Amino acid sequence: MYLVYVDESGDIGLTNSPTQFFVLSALVVHESQWENLLDDVLQFRSDMRSFYGLKLREEIHAAHFFSKPGKLARIPKHERLQICKKAIDFQENLGYIRLVNVVVRKLGKPSTYDVFEKAWSRLIQRIDNTIQYNMVTFQMAMVETEIRLLSYQIKLTTKN
Repeated sequence: MYLVYVDESGDIGLTNSPTQFFVLSALVVHESQWENLLDDVLQFRSDMRSFYGLKLREEIHAAHFFSKPGKLARIPKHERLQICKKAIDFQENLGYIRLVNVVVRKLGKPSTYDVFEKAWSRLIQRIDNTIQYNMVTFQMAMVETEIRLLSYQIKLTTKN
């Protein structure tokens, strides 16, 4: 089983909308890795608190880090940008998760265009593709690692 966390940005409105885009982003993780993910996220957040003073419960939203810091104004802008970069690097280096994104450009769409339905149907299809194709590589790597460890343990046992 896979666990999926989805977040959105923008809105689905086509007329008088303050945004040109509606974005859905999904994080996909196998159930066997969710505790590792939790531990890694907590460690990352703890590091950001130690290095930059970012509180554990403060969300990392680009708008607050780039242009409208609000309460985050206490952290200098160059450090806020560094936090964003570290968050991107952190996600990129987690080999056991996959990120899936869908962006709907709303400009020029007819009034009958269902932004919500189109975005979600595409996201679900991409998540399915990710699970069917991309995650197989991850699972095979896990099996290969387990086989290597087992082989190593057998060698150690037979030497004694």
